[in-house]
Amino acid sequence: MNTLTFLQCASAVAAFTLSNVAWSAVSRHEYDTLIMDARAGNYEPALAMLRQHAIDHPQDIQAAYDHVLIASWANRSNEAIIAYEALQPEPNRPPANVLEAVARAYRDTQRWDAAVTHYHNGRRLYPSQVRFAVGEVKTLADAGQRDSAVQQGQALVEEQPANADARLALSYALKSASSPYAALFETSQAHSLAPRQAYVSREYLNSLENAGLAHAALETARQHQDLVDASRMRKLQADYLAELSRLAETPVRQESERYVLADRAITEYDKLIPAWQALGDEAKADVRRLQIDRLQALAVRGRSADAVASYEALVTQGVQIPPYALRHVAASYLALRQPEKARNLYRQVVSAKASQHSNPAEKLSNQFGLYYSLIENEEFAEAGRVMETAQAGQPTWRHIKGVPQRVPNDLHMYSEQTGALGLFYEDNTPAAQERLEELVDNAPINVGLRTALANVYLSRGWPRRAEKQLKVAEALEPRSPEMEAMQGMTALDLREWKQAEILLDDLLARYPERPSTQHLEREWKLHQKAELRIQANGGIASDSPVTGSNDLSMETVLYSAPLHHNWRAFGGAGYATGDFEEGSGSHRWLLAGIEWRGRDLTGELEISSHNYGFGTKPGARVSAAYDLNDQWQVGASIALRSSETPLRALRNGVYANGAGAYVRWRQSDYRDWSLSLSALDFSDGNNRLTAVLSGRERLYASPSLKADLLIGVAASRNTHESAAYFNPQSDLELLPSLRLTHTLYRHYDTTLEHSLMLGAGLYAQQHYDTGAIGVASYGMKYRHDDVFEIGATVMGVSRPYDGVRERELRFMLEMTLRF
Repeated sequence: MNTLTFLQCASAVAAFTLSNVAWSAVSRHEYDTLIMDARAGNYEPALAMLRQHAIDHPQDIQAAYDHVLIASWANRSNEAIIAYEALQPEPNRPPANVLEAVARAYRDTQRWDAAVTHYHNGRRLYPSQVRFAVGEVKTLADAGQRDSAVQQGQALVEEQPANADARLALSYALKSASSPYAALFETSQAHSLAPRQAYVSREYLNSLENAGLAHAALETARQHQDLVDASRMRKLQADYLAELSRLAETPVRQESERYVLADRAITEYDKLIPAWQALGDEAKADVRRLQIDRLQALAVRGRSADAVASYEALVTQGVQIPPYALRHVAASYLALRQPEKARNLYRQVVSAKASQHSNPAEKLSNQFGLYYSLIENEEFAEAGRVMETAQAGQPTWRHIKGVPQRVPNDLHMYSEQTGALGLFYEDNTPAAQERLEELVDNAPINVGLRTALANVYLSRGWPRRAEKQLKVAEALEPRSPEMEAMQGMTALDLREWKQAEILLDDLLARYPERPSTQHLEREWKLHQKAELRIQANGGIASDSPVTGSNDLSMETVLYSAPLHHNWRAFGGAGYATGDFEEGSGSHRWLLAGIEWRGRDLTGELEISSHNYGFGTKPGARVSAAYDLNDQWQVGASIALRSSETPLRALRNGVYANGAGAYVRWRQSDYRDWSLSLSALDFSDGNNRLTAVLSGRERLYASPSLKADLLIGVAASRNTHESAAYFNPQSDLELLPSLRLTHTLYRHYDTTLEHSLMLGAGLYAQQHYDTGAIGVASYGMKYRHDDVFEIGATVMGVSRPYDGVRERELRFMLEMTLRF
C-alpha cells in the first residue's frame, strides 16, 4: 500500500470514529486511542476490540468499516471479508477506501469474480479514482484472463496516459502475458512520470530484471539504494556479471574487442568472490553462484584448463553444477581433447529438463556438443542418432511474430552442414561431398558451407578444387577465420609455403585461440621439423633367386628442416646383404642431396657412393614429379648406379644405370592408378625394360574398417637371357589382392591399426609354364601425434622362379620421426 492510500484510509477511519456510536465496551477516547495505535502498526489490540464490538453491535456499520480497514492493513484478508460480509444487507455505497480494501481482500484470497465485481463497483461509484480500474486490471491478470487484462489496461492508459498507476497496471498485465519488454516500456513511462515515487521505482527495477537487462537494473538499484537490501544488490551484481559472460559469446564489431567483456567479467569475479566470502554465511549462496557463473566466462575466454580446474574443485566440494554452466565445462573438456568427460557432461545437459526448454540455438549447440564428443570418442552409432534427433528438431522455415512471410531457419542450415560433415567424419567422403555440394547450390553465399566443402575436397586429394571454393568464400567474407584457416591448410597441401605462413601469422594475431588456427599452427610446425626415415626389409625364411637367403636391407635418410621455404637437404646411408649360390653379397652406400618442393613440382638431386666389393663407386640420381591438376601427375627419374640394381648383380660386379617415367591418376581417395616404365642398362650389356600398372579401388569404408582392392600388373623384358642374376627373357605378373585395414585405437592424432592382405594371381615366364602366385601379409602401424610413425609387416609369398616354386617369409619395417 502506498503512502497516499494509507493516509486516505486513516482519514476515513478517523472520520468514522467521530460519529455518534453507543460504546458499551470501551469509551470513545479508548476507541480513538486503539485506532491511532493501529495506524502506527499496532493492529492486534484494535482488531480484538472490533471483533468484540461486532458481536455486541452487529449493525454498527461504521465500526464494521473500521474493522475492514484495519484488517486490511494487517494483511488479514479473510477477516476483512468476514467483517464486510457480516453487514446485511450489503451497503449500497461504502466509502471508497473500504470498497477498495474489500476488493483487494477478495483478490488476495483468489476470489477473482468477487474481486472484479467490487473493483467494477468502485469504478462506477468513484469514477475519478483510478485505483479501482488499476485493481480490476491486475485482478483479471491474476485470474488468468490475460487478454482482457491487457485490453482494459490499454484502454486505461489511453484514457489517462499521464497517470503512473495506469501505466503500472498495464505493465502488470503485460508481464502476466509474458511480454517483458512491453511491460518494461510501461514501467519506464511510469518512472518518467513519477521518478520520486518509491513504489514506481521499485516496479521499474523489477521490470528491468524481468526483461533481462541486468546492467540497467544494477545502475537503477545504485541510484535508489533505499529500495534494495545488501542481498538484493549482490544478486543484481551477479546478474550483471552473468550478462557480461553471455554477451562475450556474441559477435563484436572489432575483432580486438571480442574478449573485452569476458576479461571484464573474470576480473570482477576474481574481485567479488573473496570480498563476499569475507561476509560469511549471509553471502554463501551468492559466492557459490559467482563461482558457478565464472565457469562460463573462463570457457568463453578460451581458458579451458582453468574452467575445468575450477569445475573439478567445485565438484570436490559437493557443489551441483546447473546445466547452463555444465555445457561450458563440457565444451572446455572437448577443447582439451578429453571427449569422454565431455560426452558424460553433455549427456547430462541434453537430458536436463531445463535444457528442453532452452532457446533453439542453445539446445542445438548442446546436441552438437554431444555429437562431437561422441565422434571424438569413436562412438559413431550413437553420434548418428544424436544427429538425427538434432536435425529433426530444426524445420526448414520459421515464422517470426508479426512477419507474414516465413523465413529460412538458419539453425536448419547449420544442422544440415554439421550432418554432412558427420558423413565426412565417418569416412564416407563421397556422400559428404554430394550433400555439401547440394547445400552450396541451395545457399551459394553461405561461407561456412563453402569452407566445409573445401575441407572435404582437400581430404579427397583435390586441393586446387578446394582452393577455388575458398576463393569464392573469400569474396563473400574476406576475414572469416575458419575460411582463412582452411586456406592455410590448402596452401600447405599445394606446397604454397609462403602463403601458408602469411595466413597463419594473420590468424595467430587475430584468433590464436580458435581450434582451426591451432590446427593450422600445428601442421605448420610439423612442416618446419626435420624428418628421419628408416626402412628395413629382409627374409625370415627365403631361398629366392632374386634376394637370396638371409637377406637384409636397411636405409636411413635424414631430411633437414625446410630452408628458405622450398628446400631441404638430406643425407643417408644404407646396407644390404644376402646369400646366393655363388656366395654372399653386400652393398654399402652413402647418399646426400637436396630436395625442392613447390607448387605443382617437386624434385631431388642426389649424389651417392657405393661399395659392393669392387671399391667405392660414385652414383647420382635426379628425379622430378609434376602435378598437372588434382588428379594427374607425371614424373621421371634418371640414375647412375641405380638403387634398383639387384644385389646379386652387384655381388658379381654388375651395376646398372636407370631411367624411368610414370603417370598417375588419382581420381579421389577411393581410386588411384599409376603406370610406370623403367629401363635398366646393366654393365654386362643387358638391357631391362619394365612396365608396371598398379591400382587401388576402395570397396568399403567405415570409421574403423577399410577394404581396398589392389591390382598389380607387371611385365619385363631383358635382352640377355643368361646373367649372374635373375633375368628372365620376358615375364608377366598379374596379382589382384584384397587389403583390410582395421583401426584398433584412435585418439585424435594417435592411432593404432592393423591390416591383412590376401592375394592370388598368375606369373608367366618365357620358356616356363604359367604358375600361380599366392600372397598373404599382416602388418601393424602406430602413429603418434603425426611426429612419430612406425609400421611392421610380415609377408608370405609362394611363386615360381624359372619354373621352380619358391616360398618366402619376409618382414618389412618403416619408421618416420619428425623433430
